[in-house]
Amino acid sequence: MISAEVLAYEKELEENQRTVRQMVLISLEDVRAGKGRDFAEVFDELEKRYQSL
Repeated sequence: MISAEVLAYEKELEENQRTVRQMVLISLEDVRAGKGRDFAEVFDELEKRYQSL
């Protein structure tokens, strides 16, 4: 039973890794296409949001 749980966990982990890799590749394609936002702008917005708490 334990080995079945380990195998199921390993399979799920591999699927998650595939998903993350796919998301990274999509993001890289977006960057190459000029899509996205400036990180400084994003961090400024986050800073403003959480400084007021």
